[in-house]
Amino acid sequence: MTTPNSAGNNVEHSAPSKLGYLLEIFISFALVLFAVAFNLIHLYPEVAGDVRDKNDMVLHLVMTDAVVEALTQGQDFTDPWQGTMGMGYPNLTYYQQIPYLVVALAHVLTLEEFPLVEMLHWSNYLILSLFPLSIYWSLRRFGFDRISSAMGGLVSSLLSTNGIFGFSYRSYTFGGWGLYTQLWGMVLLPPTLAVSYRVLHEGRGYFWATLLLAATLMSHLIYGYMAFLTLGIFTFIQPILISNPKSFVKGIWKQWRRLIILCLLVVVVTSYFSVPLFLNLDYFTPNRAESIKFDSWGHSAVLEGLVGGGIYDFDRFPSLTYLAFAGFVICLFRWREERYLVPVAIFLLWLLLYFGRATWGPLIDLLPMSRYLHMHRFIGGVHLGGIFLMAVALAVPWRWALSRSSIRSVWYVSAALVLTVVVLLPVYRERISYLEDSGLFVKEHQRIGADAQNFSALLERLKQLPPGRVYAGLQTTADKYRVRNVHPYDLLHAEGLDMMGTFYHRYSLNSEVLTDFNERRLDHYNLFNVRYVVAPEERIVPDIVKPIQQFGRHRLYQVETTGYFDLVGSDLTFAGGKTDFYPAASSWLASGLPGVKQHPVVYIGDPPQAIERPLPLSAAGDVISKSSSSAGPSRGAVLSEEIGNNYFAADVTVERGSMLLLKATYHPNWRATVDGIEADTVMVMPSFVGIQLSPGEHRVLLEYRPRRLRIILLTLGLLTLPLVAIGEKPAAAFCRWFATGVSSRISSTLRTPRSAIRRQSRRRRRHR
Repeated sequence: MTTPNSAGNNVEHSAPSKLGYLLEIFISFALVLFAVAFNLIHLYPEVAGDVRDKNDMVLHLVMTDAVVEALTQGQDFTDPWQGTMGMGYPNLTYYQQIPYLVVALAHVLTLEEFPLVEMLHWSNYLILSLFPLSIYWSLRRFGFDRISSAMGGLVSSLLSTNGIFGFSYRSYTFGGWGLYTQLWGMVLLPPTLAVSYRVLHEGRGYFWATLLLAATLMSHLIYGYMAFLTLGIFTFIQPILISNPKSFVKGIWKQWRRLIILCLLVVVVTSYFSVPLFLNLDYFTPNRAESIKFDSWGHSAVLEGLVGGGIYDFDRFPSLTYLAFAGFVICLFRWREERYLVPVAIFLLWLLLYFGRATWGPLIDLLPMSRYLHMHRFIGGVHLGGIFLMAVALAVPWRWALSRSSIRSVWYVSAALVLTVVVLLPVYRERISYLEDSGLFVKEHQRIGADAQNFSALLERLKQLPPGRVYAGLQTTADKYRVRNVHPYDLLHAEGLDMMGTFYHRYSLNSEVLTDFNERRLDHYNLFNVRYVVAPEERIVPDIVKPIQQFGRHRLYQVETTGYFDLVGSDLTFAGGKTDFYPAASSWLASGLPGVKQHPVVYIGDPPQAIERPLPLSAAGDVISKSSSSAGPSRGAVLSEEIGNNYFAADVTVERGSMLLLKATYHPNWRATVDGIEADTVMVMPSFVGIQLSPGEHRVLLEYRPRRLRIILLTLGLLTLPLVAIGEKPAAAFCRWFATGVSSRISSTLRTPRSAIRRQSRRRRRHR
């Protein structure tokens, strides 16, 4: 028995008898329920108690808190200033937003009754646990029967990798990487592809496809990117037309037209993010220190991992790997049925792209934005295709058993169940063992020992001190310093303290420069406003830092600085490309110029026309090495300063023309007033904010304010979605009428001689 699905395929129920049909419904429901229950039970230790995060969840906590602050302060919560990492930067200008916005809104709407960190943990736990439902629903929408779809849900959470940022538990758990936003992308990607697939085939369903594509893109940029590339490949899946080249090409073009319309709608909806992103790309610098993230592993390593089981079955018998291979073969044998080409297309596309730049070289640059992509994340596509292939393989004995019309079908079903248990039981046992170890790891971190209590006391002391940045070592030097196996910089970040030296994203221009911080130079401490140092008692610190207090083995030190503001000189001006900035800034930081407070002005790209003959940024190293390092007379003093979540203010007295330096990352969205009058800001080394001041006393206010364009585009995007929902049916009817009407008129014109047309026209005029 077959029924048509929404994508125009025939869905095989393989259940000629009523008993078989009922069994199919019951079994599919039971299998999906089991998969979800398994996750809910075995992942529960992740939320069972209070625990301090030790991975990327710290970043996600800090970012969500920035959104909450913006919401409660009446600011633009889609682009808040994040001031505690990497000298501060507008992270959501360059980074996905929806996971933060959803949790922050929920936190505010519940009157902040529940701690923000708990809301993050619970949302992570529930979304990860419900992933089998996402797979089941998506496979059904692609046209697969209930059993095949249920098998996809059953295996969806069983993948095991060596921590390479795929679909396995380790990417999201406390003991793993804490890839919170990727989790949202992972769960949204399958239904997004399924719903958009319907649009390509039927030309309807634009609203839900637009909504899900935009949500996936704004939950995880790479997974949204993957969705669009996958849909492009889907347009070529037309086995029915392959024997007729003309119809095949015509069918592809029809689907491409629909895909282009869909893409344009998504572009409009997400334009509030994409337009500012591209306008501000000059001030975005992805960290290329770990080239493997951008270039991936190459075909040799990837294929070795695939065949050896490392991509689906790391450190266990490769049961899922064999299932994926079997599913691939089955799908190829059934290629005339369109739905079976979907898993093959997903798997092959992302396997090839997962090879990365190491295999494809310059060819990979043909992909849009390829220089900004973490290609090692493409393993997510390999995992998704693999889950679909495994589902096809596992469903074969079940579909055969359920198709038996005799009473013995119950025995056939029992045999299929036994076979499934034999294949998957070792996999489930290994996953249980992994999650039990993860749970013990969480419990270990929940214990409050003397060492943790001492560090908590240090944290409370820091909160009482005047504001300033905290330094707990660079990531390389602080690696062995831990509290209950958690890095102190994670604990300090999670408390919302302004940190220097270790960060989770290197998106601002000066983020690379921070790695050149010299903890033995007093001028470097002042430059970055490093007022406090946290170190273990065994670490030898330079004499320029002075001890404040000891908390067990943890010591707190202080350094005298001018605060977040300083008065400096700026005798040099450079202009050039972004790639030349880091070598120039590194040369400046290593020179004597920071010590005498000489901060060159820097323009990325073309400088304003008023600037005459700026020096090339590429030659900054030579110029700086020859520059004078004399301090000169006093420039004045900073009398007071005020720090908010998106602003800095200062009262200063200036003795001679000087640049007021704000020790925070420069961005064009900084708005300055001097004595209530708007003033221009410039970027000065090392990517800090500078304002030129004349002699006298001044009140200076610097506020991060996104452009009004962002709000305009956000409003446009929000209005687009209901317009698509309301206008989709009338628009489709109009297009059909127009196409039919135009076609009939053209045909009529071609059949009717011009002389006859003229005679008809004359008759109409006479009748008038």
